[in-house]
Amino acid sequence: MKAKHRILAAGMAAAMTLSLAACGGSASTAEPTASSTVEAAAPEATSEAAGGDVTEVTWWTYFGDKNIGYLQNIIDDFNNSQNQYHVTIVYQGNQMECNAKLQSTEKENLPAMFSGAVEDVAMYANSDFCVPLQKYVDADTEGWQELDDTWDALRSAYSDGQGNLIGYPIGYSYPNIFYNADLLKKAGVDPASIQSFDDLYDASKTIVDGGFATYGIGFFANGAMFNVALGREGVQAYNNENGLNGQPVTECLYDSDTTVHDSIYNMLSIYQKMGAEKLCVPYGADYQSEIIPQMASGDCAMMMGVISMTTKVLDAAAGNFEVGVIPMPSASESGKRTGEPAAGTGTYVCDNGNEKAMQGAYEFIKFASTGEQAGYFASATGYIAPNQEAYDSAAYKTYREETFPGISVVYDSLAKSDSSATNPYVAISNEMRDANKVAMETAATDPTADINTVITTAKDSIQEALDIYTNPIPNHVLDFSL
Repeated sequence: MKAKHRILAAGMAAAMTLSLAACGGSASTAEPTASSTVEAAAPEATSEAAGGDVTEVTWWTYFGDKNIGYLQNIIDDFNNSQNQYHVTIVYQGNQMECNAKLQSTEKENLPAMFSGAVEDVAMYANSDFCVPLQKYVDADTEGWQELDDTWDALRSAYSDGQGNLIGYPIGYSYPNIFYNADLLKKAGVDPASIQSFDDLYDASKTIVDGGFATYGIGFFANGAMFNVALGREGVQAYNNENGLNGQPVTECLYDSDTTVHDSIYNMLSIYQKMGAEKLCVPYGADYQSEIIPQMASGDCAMMMGVISMTTKVLDAAAGNFEVGVIPMPSASESGKRTGEPAAGTGTYVCDNGNEKAMQGAYEFIKFASTGEQAGYFASATGYIAPNQEAYDSAAYKTYREETFPGISVVYDSLAKSDSSATNPYVAISNEMRDANKVAMETAATDPTADINTVITTAKDSIQEALDIYTNPIPNHVLDFSL
């Protein structure tokens, strides 16, 4: 009997919690569903090609829409550049579906690499299916120049609490606010003045009360935005410095640390005020089918999102108005502005027991990080160029100077990011996102909700998941087979 791929956890309660989250319980920053032309199935284990000289390297991804086509161009270049490895990309549904399949697949049928969200770095680092990239970096006698030139905040986001690299971003995103520059100018709103959620409320009220638009902003209904707003002011909502000091997170501080509580309270109160006063698009609206079209028509002045949405926003605005972008506002007006945590998707080596294929995955990740390849992908998709070489590439230079000059604001913010702005290094990221999303949704849709109760409910949910994860029943193993 073949051994099933397994994950250590803490009993049946954890099985229910983790499996529900993995099967799509939370929204993600993943790309939209792939088109029907994308293969639905492919070999799930790497193997030697027919001639025995080329090693097959399978890549599971949730990149969809046009982006998977851009990735295929990079794959084709890699496959044609050498004769040791052949990469095949396989679409696996959304982020949660991909995670669930990784957790339920027998080791020998796993891919050699996979796509995963940056917020899930700790989960991957503590799994038995991910091999930290640091293993290959340490053994690389040739060196990896692009890694050395990677933005400090980005490299930190994809590392564990000891600085070991876990994955590397093919698509690095950044939470932000898009805005209709023409409309804000007419309303007398300076976008640079929007530094906090309080400022966001004031700007939206000015716009709506002045009759310049029906809504001030459409919110991106994603639990990751919660952490980003806290990270903007350096608020660490978990003990052990958000898990970044080498010690694991064991405690959620939402209602036990005054600074953390006050920042969260302020942010959720603003969500509540804006929902009650109809200053925002009804919370939960889809950004592609509802919010972007409302921006295009002039009904909505701003949109919370991630920078990978740029091409969609630019396409919608073309010929109608100039698009601007500002960093994600901080949760409150207190504290320092540290930059903001990363978003987007990284690529990770997967432990399927085929060392040649796993080495091939590392070689592909290195190749995809080069200026020519990473610069091409960033310019085609709107993602951030992950390193200096990609930023300076011809393709991306044209993009940032001609297609979207406003992107410079994002890089200015990126340069200011420090370790306190990194996502919490928390292995129960699914549960964290779900609890945060419920808190924001409750505040934005229920004008009678008690915000302190909302905060405590979110904290209790996260703490329960942390307790289950950090205090497992000895020798208990969960099988996540679907």
